[in-house]
Parts: sequence; C-alpha cells; structure tokens
Amino acid sequence: MSIRCLGLILSIFLASSCSSQSSNEDSCHLIRFDQVLYQYLRQQVSEDALLEHKAFLDLFGERVIGIGRSDSAGFFDRLRKYFSDPSLMNLYRDEQQIFADVATVEDELEAAFRRLRQDFPEWQYPAVYLHVSGLYQNVVVGDSILSLSADKYLGADYPLYARFFYDYQLAAMAPERLAPDMLLGFLMTNLPFQGRTDVLLDRMLYEGQLRYLLSQLLPRRKTHEYLAYSEKQYAWCHKYRKRIWKTILENHDLFQTNPVAVQQYLTDAPYTAALPVESPPRAGVWVGFQIISSYMQRHPTTSLSELMRQTDYAALLKDSGYKP
Repeated sequence: MSIRCLGLILSIFLASSCSSQSSNEDSCHLIRFDQVLYQYLRQQVSEDALLEHKAFLDLFGERVIGIGRSDSAGFFDRLRKYFSDPSLMNLYRDEQQIFADVATVEDELEAAFRRLRQDFPEWQYPAVYLHVSGLYQNVVVGDSILSLSADKYLGADYPLYARFFYDYQLAAMAPERLAPDMLLGFLMTNLPFQGRTDVLLDRMLYEGQLRYLLSQLLPRRKTHEYLAYSEKQYAWCHKYRKRIWKTILENHDLFQTNPVAVQQYLTDAPYTAALPVESPPRAGVWVGFQIISSYMQRHPTTSLSELMRQTDYAALLKDSGYKP
C-alpha cells in the first residue's frame, strides 16, 4: 500500500489569492481540488479539468506526492498509479462523503481572514484548497496558496488510521480541526519564530502567541480547541498548573539553552516527558497560551500585530504577571 504518513509540514511556494475565486476580498471559497482529482481518477472528467488548477497541480505533484510537475513526461500516468491502490481510493471515497459540505469551514476561514486583514493588511492572502495526499502532508502553505490534506481529518475512529497513527495522535484528526490547522499553518509561515530555538521560554511563548491569535480568529471555539486538546486534557493542565510551573522553574528549564527541555515540553507525544504520565502532551504550549492570555488581559489595547512583534520573551513574561 502506498499510503505514507507525516506530521504537519509547511511548504512555501507559489502564486494566486484567497479572493481569486470571488470579487469580494472578504470571501473565502474553498477550492475543491480534492473533488476534481477524484472525478478525474474515476474517469468522470479529463486532464483539462485538473489543468484548470495548474499552479496547484504542479505544487501537488512535485512537493506533496513527489511525482513531478504536470508538464513532465508521463505525469498523468504516474498520478493514476499513485492513487491506484484500492485502500487509498476507499480512503478518498470516504473523504468525499465526510467533506461533501464545507460551508462551516468556509465561514470560519472567511471571518478569520477578515480579522487578520485588520491587523496584517500587508499580507498576501491565499487561495484556499482541499486535497487528498494519502495521509502524507497535513498543510501546505505559501505566499498565496493554503491547502490541507483532508484525508487526515476523517475522525479519530476512522478504521484505517489505527494502522498508521498512535492513539495520542488521533484526537487531532477530526473534521473540526480543518480550520484551526489551516490557520495555524498560515500563521506559522507569515509569522516565523524569531527567538532562540533551544530556549524553552522563547519557544513556549511563541507557541502561546500563535494560539492566542487562533483564539481571536476563531472566537466561537472552546478554549481547549486552540491547543488541539480535549476538554479533559485542558482541565488536567489547569488543575496542575502550579505543579507544571514549579517543575519548569525547579529544573531551571525556562531560560537555559536546553534543546532537551524544548522537546520535552513542546513535542507531540503520549504525554509531556517532564511531567507525570497522566499529563497531556505539549504542556509547554498550554503554559505559553496562559502567559500570553495573561499579558493581553493586562494590556488590552495591544493589537495582534503588536503582540506578534514582541520577541523579547523575558520582558513579555515579566509584563504578563503570570502567577499560576
């Protein structure tokens, strides 16, 4: 079977615009490349239908599934071969059924981009696609393209996932994660990390900044969703917030250059390695979100762009007044 698995991957490319399918720049219409390709594979449309999306087709072929650009010899034969496995086509069929209607996702993205334009008017906003990669890449982001591999969001109980993913990964593979993950990929590309890579404080607060932005872009979501947590996982961190903070401080992990600590607190895993096995993964992201939320409560006039320009993370921590 040709299905391959990777985590969140950001690839930076290309040209087009989120409003390219509409005269209203505040609209956000999902371009259903996944539907067009599925129709092509079932011989319902010709190659011309795919070539109407040539820029994305080239990106998809070259960078997502690794078969080259659409103008390379034998491209369409390789494309059909890639998706020839029956298990992959069954996966594709199920994706088409689960995401037959994406109006809710479009509404969330439209509202989010409208808010972002207020604080980041200089950004180029993307054309937004859905694709199916065979469980390969989650999100592809570029200056003007944003696409998500919808086959990785079919629900934690989707039978095929058990063959390729650990239990702790499945909770984040639900349909409702489409909009948050697309936005997070877009934000990470446009707001790259500017701090010290191996210092926990810097990495933790950057992750917190991104999740705070998500909370403003998706205000109808529940708080735990900004961290891709369950309510139970979020509640655990809240209950043991003093213990988490004390562990970080007593281990002197906050300010030192320590790549191991960064991995322990921020890497997706069954639990946070520096904490008890009952803990959720990525507890450092939770802490970062709390610190940034505390900072914004104390500085309510700070805009999102002003917040993201702050990369003196020691000063940001001090000004937050964070006391769990």
